[in-house]
Formats: sequence, C-alpha cells, structure tokens
Amino acid sequence: MDIIKNLKSRFDSVQCDFLIAIAAIFLPFYITVVIHAIIFFKWIKQGEVKKGYEETKRSKYIIFFSALIFLTSVFYQNWPGAGVSLGYLMLYSMTLVYRRHASEELFDTMLNIVIGLSVFAAVWAIIEYIFILRQFDLEGWYLVVFNAPQYRTNAMFFNANYYAMMIEFFVAICFYKFLKYTHNHGFMNHIKEIVIIGLITLLNLFCLYLTGCRTAWPALAGGLAIMLLFNRNYKSFGGICAVGAAGVGFFIAKPQYIPRMSNIVKYLGVRKHIWEVAIQNIKTHFLFGEGPMTYWHIYAQYNGHPTQHSHNIFIDPVLCFGIIGLLVIAPFFIENIKRLYRLLRTKCNPTLVALIVGYIVMIYIHGLLDYTIFFVSTGFLFAMIVSLSLIHISEPTRLGMI
Repeated sequence: MDIIKNLKSRFDSVQCDFLIAIAAIFLPFYITVVIHAIIFFKWIKQGEVKKGYEETKRSKYIIFFSALIFLTSVFYQNWPGAGVSLGYLMLYSMTLVYRRHASEELFDTMLNIVIGLSVFAAVWAIIEYIFILRQFDLEGWYLVVFNAPQYRTNAMFFNANYYAMMIEFFVAICFYKFLKYTHNHGFMNHIKEIVIIGLITLLNLFCLYLTGCRTAWPALAGGLAIMLLFNRNYKSFGGICAVGAAGVGFFIAKPQYIPRMSNIVKYLGVRKHIWEVAIQNIKTHFLFGEGPMTYWHIYAQYNGHPTQHSHNIFIDPVLCFGIIGLLVIAPFFIENIKRLYRLLRTKCNPTLVALIVGYIVMIYIHGLLDYTIFFVSTGFLFAMIVSLSLIHISEPTRLGMI
C-alpha cells in the first residue's frame, strides 16, 4: 500500500494508469488485453485520446489505417484480423496519450518496473522448466532444451519465442541503465546498482537459453552493439564486434553447442515453406492484403504450415496490409523517424537514442526468421520505448509546431 501511495503522490492519474498497463504485460495476454481496454476506454471518457490525436502530427493516419485494415478483414471474413485491427487502434492511441504525459521520472519508473518484473518472469520460467523436466521423468537438475514448443519455457508470454524477445528488451534496458550509471566515470558511485543490474541481466540471459530461441542471440548482440555505437562508446563497440565475430567462429566450429541444433535444417525448411505460402498470397492480394493475421486465415488454402503469421518482419506486413495499407500508415512512421532524428541531432541524451535504436535493430534482426514483435506484450513495450523521443524535445516540437 505504501508503494501505491508513493506512486499516486508522484504521478497524475494517467501516468499511474500507464504504469498499470506496463505491469499488465507480464500477465497472460488475454488478461493484458482486458486491462489495456479498460484503461483505453477510461482515457476516451476523460478526453485524453482526443487530445492525443489533436496534439500529434500525422496521427490521423492511425485512424485511416485502422479503418482500412478492419474493413479489409471484414471483407475477407478474417475475423481474428478484424479484432487485431481494433487492437492496433488501441495500441497506437495509447501511445499518443503516453506521449502527452511522458516525463523522465515516469520513464525511469517504468524501466524499474519492467526490470523488477523480469525477475518475477525469470523465476516463473525456471519453475516452469523444472516441471517440464519432470514430464520426462528426469530427476535432479539437467540443462536440456527441447525442440517441441510445448516443452520450452515461456513465462506466461504465450510461447518461448515471444518470451525470448521480451528478454532481449529486458537486457537492453539493463544495458541502458549500465551506460547511464557509468556515464562520466560514475562507475564507483553506482556500484550497488550496477551489481544488481548485472545479476538481473545474467538471470535473464540464463532464461533466454532455456527458451531455446536461437534467433534471439544475434538480435541481442546486434542491438547491444548498436547501443554502444550510438552512445559513442566506440572502443567498446569494436570490442563487442570482435567478441561477436569470435562467437560466430566458435559456433561454426562447434555447432553442437547451439541450442536445438538437431532440428535446425527442419526449422529452416518450415520457415521457407511459410514464406512461399505468404508470397503466393501476396501475388494475388498485393494492394490491400487480407488484414492482420492473414497467414493464419489463408494457410490451409495452400497446404501451408499452421501458424499465426509468416515469421518474417518484411513479408508479413505486405501480406497483411498490402502496398496501399503500408502507404496509408507511412506518414505517421516517417514523422516518428523525423522526431527521433531531432533528438539525435540535439545530442542531449545519446543513451536514450541508443536504447531506441537498439530496440529497432533487435526487432529487425530477430524479424528475419520470426515475427515476435507481433504480440501484445512485445508490441506494447516496444511502442512505449520508441515513443520516448519526446522527453527531451521542447514543447513547441512536442505539439508538432517545428
């Protein structure tokens, strides 16, 4: 109760709602959606959503895009896609509200909540892993990563690959904290915090191994490396690149140490088949797609592998939204890129820029073989982090005036 009172004394009602929304992403996704919907409708009633659209340049394209993909989904009777279309509208709208109330204190509190709850998720994942071992009548402690999805730990994030991307985000936040603590030779002033962050990082990396997600490791390495580059830690950037190259060489020489190596050929074959099915449908629906979750809607028509999406961040948006859909939402994303560039140009917080760019790099590297950003928890956390470019921008710019 004291914690709740403290938060209420430091933040306004909308900011407290946002912290609840952040904490909710650690619950099963269907509970998360309900909590987010309650908060979203509360903000509509309070007029916060309307103000968010009025004060954010190019935000009207969110409404156009959401309406277009909803109508497309209904036209093709893609009912899950119609539901997800409304989810997109809610997510983007909540982002606009968050931008109006963002502050450094709110941002720091959000990161602390995410890091703290990542420990809870890790403990849950380890307990889950112990029960998985018991299903195979394995006594004692074994470090075994199974191929079947149902035998890979997910810590309530629906499946292991989604949890793996969440861990990438957790570790990037810890790395961001480390860079902040060591800024201007402040290492000795934050020994306690650095040790805690280091232990949480190691715990999350251990759980990343338990997920058996191979794609997450190069994505994480690439994201952390780019964070060093944008934070102007050039020597450390060179060092991590060298370590990464050595790691690649080691695993090429000793592939048996790669988790789930035994099924990697089958894994790539399944991905190839999924992409072929997706491309076949793109050829006939390249203008508008068939709405979100198109692959889930059409895979049976092509005798495709049953799954929710096409497992590629470059293919799936074209498959679902078509060229027209992507062009409709493009002005909003271009405006966000311009905003990030303004923050980069001011040089007022290179570490924040590093975190944002690191997140973007991670989702695109991971997205080459999977589409794990297409999930409630990963999508919400990513959207909130990349929206933070407003924190250090002057008020006229926040209102879209320059």
